[in-house]
Amino acid sequence: MQTRNIPSEGAQRPTPGAAELPTLPRRGDSADARDAADKREMSVIGADIVITGNIEASVDLHIEGQVIGDVRCATLILGESSSVNGHIYAARVKVSGTVEGAIETRDLAVEATAKVLADITYERLRVANGGVIQGKVTRRVSEAGAEEAARLKLVEKAPAETAERSAVERAMPADSADRMMAE
Repeated sequence: MQTRNIPSEGAQRPTPGAAELPTLPRRGDSADARDAADKREMSVIGADIVITGNIEASVDLHIEGQVIGDVRCATLILGESSSVNGHIYAARVKVSGTVEGAIETRDLAVEATAKVLADITYERLRVANGGVIQGKVTRRVSEAGAEEAARLKLVEKAPAETAERSAVERAMPADSADRMMAE
């Protein structure tokens, strides 16, 4: 028969050893160490959680559960089992689940498993093969992007006849192309 040590009420539980605690960067650590610590700051809403109401987070957010309300954060990752019914406001959004409502973002990635039934406003968009988008999609140009577009110069296109002939010449042997053009 095995016995277990069960602490009585009010007794202190043992503290984890130093090996079990994550190490956090100190003031003198490199910028890379601080960046790695910043990347760990992500709140997670698990698959078995349903939230009714708005969410506002100062850190990145990963949702696997269901949210009925608006979500506002820096970066939002929606897992395959996630569902958001409301407006999403985030600098970066990656959708693998379902969104119904609206999305306002700078960078949007719609994965193959995603179903987005929303009006979308974005600056950069990537849609994986199989991802579904239904709604109004509007590209917003940032001030930097507008300035860049104003500085671009258009290259003159070749006359249509020349472009047509070169396409034909590439597809056929030279003598065949000459005969066809002569006809």
